[in-house]
Amino acid sequence: MLMWSLAACSPSAEIALEPGVVARIDSTSISAAEMRDFVIQMPQSLRLQGQDDPVRKRYLRSLLGKSLLLLEAKERGLDTAQVVQTKAMQYWRQHLVDTYRQIALVSNVQVSEEEIRAYFARSGLDRKRQMAGILVEEDSTAQRIYEQLEAGGNFAQLAAEYTIDERSAAQGGVLGFIDLEQARRLQIPDELFRSLPNGQLSPVLPMGTRYQIVRFLQDQPVPLEEKRQQIRNMLYERKRLEQERAEVASLIRKLDVQLVPEGLEFLLDKAALHTRVRLTHLTDEEVGQPLFTYKGGQISLGDYLNALWGDMRALSGWGVRDSAEVVDTARELVLTPVLLAEAAQRAGLEEMADGQQRWQEIRTEFMIKQLRQEEVIDQSEASLEEARDFYEDNEDLFREPAQYIVVEVLVETEVEAVGLLRAIAQGATLGALAQKHTIRQDMQEEDGLLHLGEYERLTLPRFFKAVKAADLDKITGPVHVEDGYSIFKVLNRQGGEISPFFQVEKKARALVRGEKREQLFEELIDDLLDKYKERIAVSDSALAAALPDTFLQRHAREAPTKGDGS
Repeated sequence: MLMWSLAACSPSAEIALEPGVVARIDSTSISAAEMRDFVIQMPQSLRLQGQDDPVRKRYLRSLLGKSLLLLEAKERGLDTAQVVQTKAMQYWRQHLVDTYRQIALVSNVQVSEEEIRAYFARSGLDRKRQMAGILVEEDSTAQRIYEQLEAGGNFAQLAAEYTIDERSAAQGGVLGFIDLEQARRLQIPDELFRSLPNGQLSPVLPMGTRYQIVRFLQDQPVPLEEKRQQIRNMLYERKRLEQERAEVASLIRKLDVQLVPEGLEFLLDKAALHTRVRLTHLTDEEVGQPLFTYKGGQISLGDYLNALWGDMRALSGWGVRDSAEVVDTARELVLTPVLLAEAAQRAGLEEMADGQQRWQEIRTEFMIKQLRQEEVIDQSEASLEEARDFYEDNEDLFREPAQYIVVEVLVETEVEAVGLLRAIAQGATLGALAQKHTIRQDMQEEDGLLHLGEYERLTLPRFFKAVKAADLDKITGPVHVEDGYSIFKVLNRQGGEISPFFQVEKKARALVRGEKREQLFEELIDDLLDKYKERIAVSDSALAAALPDTFLQRHAREAPTKGDGS
């Protein structure tokens, strides 16, 4: 959301509108309630400071923007433009599919307590198993160790000698208790996790490019409550997919869906020439060639390729390698949404009152998007020269993130901090004091040693700013920071250098485009306010009543806290 600059949007004379109406463009009214809701729902960072008429006018200008853009889009005939119709219809079809799923499919899916308990018991999720393992690089090494174990070798000793997993080497190969899902991540087969007796060796198992031998030492029960929601969600989704597949199969029969052999043959011929077939490889006539037909419509080669290239698997040539793959892919990506949308239409969902309203909202959204595309996005390209000029004028935006290593003691009060300074003057070290006194979570065991990077810049802005300004290897403090008073020393400082232009050219271009888009958008609204000023009516008194000073003060953007910068 952009906050537009102030521009006059009403004549100086007071205009009388209906009670509760602040402004009107043609027959579209903006009520006092809409005006207040607009300000309340605006992100805090975009709210305005101040409690006067210019602030009220800027808020109104923002709210008028959508109506102005829609008015201009209609004037340009974008409501009937093919690009808008196509995008809106795709979105509308998905809305119908989602609605039909909710009404006709999802509402019928139930998961019982018995099903949850039965799955919990048979799946292996009802227990954890203490695992010990020996992980090595070579299959031959694993086989040799296995033979030694079979001959009575000591598992713990061999693990300590051979395993490359440092976590478990000192513990005789013991990794701890794992559940079925963790076993899968360790590439232990489900059946082996479920059935391998405690104390018995597994065969040599591949783990990526490495090899492992595992055994389980003891079992630990897992309460059902820990897994109940996970199991319910999994069973619910499984049932929902089964029901959807059954519905699609029924629709295929009812609507007499037929594969068009000529369309399939043509697609496979194209695939023989182009491993990854795209729409650009087809003429306009070829794009419209049918791949499937059904009662009331068809799925063209263009429909299929559009859907295919919405899936990352298409990059590998998936979806066009043979006829069986085309049929399976079409069923997954095209037939399911098309047939469910057809079922939704036949069920009358399009004709429902809220359905018609939603369709109008979708068309409006894409009309405005298309206008913005033409007038803002398409006009905001950034040249190399512009990117370089921006880079040179805003060097701080291209600095590498600064990172610091500090040793710190954080205490609750300034009096405590001053006492620590006296202890340091008498020879105490920050690390020793941190062990006893720091209240920063988990830092006592680390002797107060902290690494500060981008995360801390955002979460501890006061502390980060103080560290940034401090001298290297010098005791600093007490400094009032988040959660208390800090005494610290900067041990190491890295980063903060300006990246060379060739490394950040893309970022510079993107930032220039962003600035251009904001400027072009504001200019567009200015032009539309001027173009349609005779069709805009604003009541200054109604606006003042809708956004009184007390309301604006309560909902103003909070001023930045002193010292919170980075």
